[in-house]
Amino acid sequence: MEHTDYQIAKNRFLLQPVSYREVDKNEIVALDESHYRIGSATVELTPSMVGNIDRYFGILPKQSKMAQDSFGGYGIANLRNFFAQASQHDKERIVLVGNTHDRKITRVHKTSHHLIPPETFFDFAEMFMDHNHYEPESVEYDDGSAVSIRMKAPDPKVIEVAPDDAIVDNGLWLRWNPTEIAFGNYYVRLVCSNGSTETTESKLLRTHSLEDQTTLTQMLNISSDQSQLKRNRLRMLENAKQAIHTQASLRELGIGARLLQRSGMEEQNVAQLIPYQENITRYEQAGFPVDVREQSLTVSDMSVWQLFNILTAFATHNQVWPAHDTRRSELMAQSVGLLNQKRDIQKYRNIYV
Repeated sequence: MEHTDYQIAKNRFLLQPVSYREVDKNEIVALDESHYRIGSATVELTPSMVGNIDRYFGILPKQSKMAQDSFGGYGIANLRNFFAQASQHDKERIVLVGNTHDRKITRVHKTSHHLIPPETFFDFAEMFMDHNHYEPESVEYDDGSAVSIRMKAPDPKVIEVAPDDAIVDNGLWLRWNPTEIAFGNYYVRLVCSNGSTETTESKLLRTHSLEDQTTLTQMLNISSDQSQLKRNRLRMLENAKQAIHTQASLRELGIGARLLQRSGMEEQNVAQLIPYQENITRYEQAGFPVDVREQSLTVSDMSVWQLFNILTAFATHNQVWPAHDTRRSELMAQSVGLLNQKRDIQKYRNIYV
């Protein structure tokens, strides 16, 4: 990425209208199970956004379900407003992120600190690149509420994961939203057998305050202290090698499917990529119905590595999201989180198959 292209992307982001608003908890007034009044505006929230706000208010899922089942929309609204009023004396505030095109709430953050201006984030990113001799690789952003900068190393390293499958190591990224600066590393996988590339991210550090000089200094100097990056790299390689030889459980398949659904993909399209329900149906047809609690013990027809590749390939190559959409990097980070989990079904030998 040329320096002029970086400046164009930066200025384009900063010139967008602000698409977030910070409010006290008691300013969010529930009207029914999905509608809220925020100031003078009435908005409808998706179930996942409602769940996020419930969590920030301290409402457990079983509490909201009990109120909904017993008293309907009126009861759940009263419960939420009670918790909102009860928490008005704490220091936490809610940041609501909206889509400027359809005016829907798309993200919810909480904070007890001052919001971080995007201009300050770019100043820090440029100071980091100057200090560590990194160069901007790409700038991803949405409509005014999040931006991510990928930076390439002056001396990229290539490490083999499997035959015809290697990674270019030691790229770094910085990401901003109004409540947070996050920092991590990324790998570009070179799949030689089909010529494709996939970029995979892992988070290392984050801070919610510009006064957190300890974390900001760690971010600034991390490339000179390679120990943390090395640990992260070795963990990724070990988990990748294990994933190649390990079947995914039905629970892990379900996690992958839900990641795609939360990204906005329709359920029928998710099923074409990750056959979660199809696997459950096969067990039922064979006379072995699978209880939710047994899914972590039940083998699917897909390896963990195949599942990981489906998620990362969609994040990198799908034609649905704009090239700069931050949902791509978010799905990548979630996919790495799934890869780095302890496996439900460990590597095993099976003479009966």
